[in-house]
Amino acid sequence: MLNEYIVEPSGTAWRSGQIGQLTFKCQILLNGADGGPEALRFRFDDNLSVFAHMHLTSQFQLLLEGRMDFPKSTMRLRGVAVHYTDHNFPYGPFAVAESHDMLVLHPRQGGLITMADRDARRQINLKGRHFYGGAADADWNLVPEFERARAKVLIPPVSGPQAVMLEYPPRSRIDVPDARNGQYEIVLAGSASISGRRLVPPAFRYVHQGKGDPLEAGPDGVTLMRLAFDEDARLGGLTGDRISLAAASAMERAI
Repeated sequence: MLNEYIVEPSGTAWRSGQIGQLTFKCQILLNGADGGPEALRFRFDDNLSVFAHMHLTSQFQLLLEGRMDFPKSTMRLRGVAVHYTDHNFPYGPFAVAESHDMLVLHPRQGGLITMADRDARRQINLKGRHFYGGAADADWNLVPEFERARAKVLIPPVSGPQAVMLEYPPRSRIDVPDARNGQYEIVLAGSASISGRRLVPPAFRYVHQGKGDPLEAGPDGVTLMRLAFDEDARLGGLTGDRISLAAASAMERAI
């Protein structure tokens, strides 16, 4: 397992998939096979009811475009928006439309379990948390820990996991806080460079622990999304039991 992963989705082929009536295209950006992070990109075709399910690890969903409507009346996500769940926390059904495009980001392999599985329902994390926030609903502010940037806090650090949109001016040095339990840094607009590599949307970096090398904003500046896990990232995951094997198999069949 590496401590740092850099991914440029433009070089990854799209696959077509289907689960029941749900059809989609998918990019496998990180497969987690080395014990490290798992990152997928999905474009779901319009669907009024994506089935209720859960993953066996913590998860950020970063909605880049389109919409996701959950049963809760206040949970109407419009890109750019973030949805977080703890391990073994069920969510859905939800509707998708309007050129849906999202990143699904795990600290390690999480599999997929439908809530129609009775054994899986016995494994639900009853203390699990879920949070969400949309960029359109947040104001730009200055946050002391992010020098040279203005920030929109979509999921505040008091929650545990954190989601912050950051906007940096051209050519500025970007020092992101240490990753304690793993974090993704996704380019949403503009560009950034690191170690001679230029990252454009929606390229990203994952840092497992500590501080990665500093990024530099491009000539037009850059907008980043920082998604940081907390201690829940150390829990759950695929352990080799029946539920884990079923979750891994379901994910493999889907993509």
